[in-house]
Amino acid sequence: MAGFLLIGGAGFIGSHLTHRLIDDGHDVSVVDDRRRYSEAAIAGHDAVRAWREAHLLRGARVHDVTAGDGGALHDIVAAERPDVVVQLANLPLATVARDDPAHARASIVDATAGVLDAVAAGGGVRRFTYVSSSMVYGDFARDPMPEDGPCRPREAYGRLKLEAERLVRRRARALGLEATVVRPSAVYGPGDAHGRFIQRLAGAARDGHTLVLTGGGLTRLDFTAVADLAAGIAAASTKSAGAGGTFNLSRGEARSLAEAVDIARGCGYNVDVRIEPAADALRPRRGSLDVTRARALLGYDPVTSLEEGLAAHLAGVAGSAAVPA
Repeated sequence: MAGFLLIGGAGFIGSHLTHRLIDDGHDVSVVDDRRRYSEAAIAGHDAVRAWREAHLLRGARVHDVTAGDGGALHDIVAAERPDVVVQLANLPLATVARDDPAHARASIVDATAGVLDAVAAGGGVRRFTYVSSSMVYGDFARDPMPEDGPCRPREAYGRLKLEAERLVRRRARALGLEATVVRPSAVYGPGDAHGRFIQRLAGAARDGHTLVLTGGGLTRLDFTAVADLAAGIAAASTKSAGAGGTFNLSRGEARSLAEAVDIARGCGYNVDVRIEPAADALRPRRGSLDVTRARALLGYDPVTSLEEGLAAHLAGVAGSAAVPA
């Protein structure tokens, strides 16, 4: 079994990946600033806080430092000597990248460069996995969108993610590392506090506030259960076929925002919506990701339908406080 160092491993995706790797028998260390997950930092998200208190640090060694602390990272890599480093510590929201481009660059590109510097100095690392985003494609040229399709990001977040991908591949070649890039889409599940659409939908189900649907609710996203994504990242980081590859990791099935609302209502939640005909100009036109490569090479098998995943998520987040239908 491999030794893993997860940069950002206490976050939403990272904590699920931590549990998956430990359950698979791997040795896991985490670098993250736990102040970001304090009660104050996630105030108002009771279900998120409860999930993280129960699961956050289970079975992993945690180094409570920021990903930007280069000196500490050098020491940690040298001491842990992991086989695999997974870089998850990236700014998670496109809106933040738009509003504060300097912070976005520091969080996405500069932080990744710092992790690679630590890997180069520490030695012993065999594979470097970078968790990117489907936003690198911009408007999807095809549907489903394959990994070798054109990458023409429309906004700062996608451009910076693509720049970080290229940095990882370039530095990996120079260092003799196996580089792996994964591109998730519209991830949802327990522990999310970033205000993604499914979390906002769950909040509307819980407290009855009005949910705004842009683009007439017709915007289509490839919603991905976080447990399926964690399994995919684990496979991409451990299987020999993952070395040097780029992989879409999603459900592989786009659904509209309006469909997601209908599913929530079908689960018994009274979700009030306001339709905004104009699409969000920040968001590219997306759809399904082609996960054929990940299925064939990694054995990736996203088993959670939106119906199943959303029902479970709503039950955990909305619970008894939900507005009845």
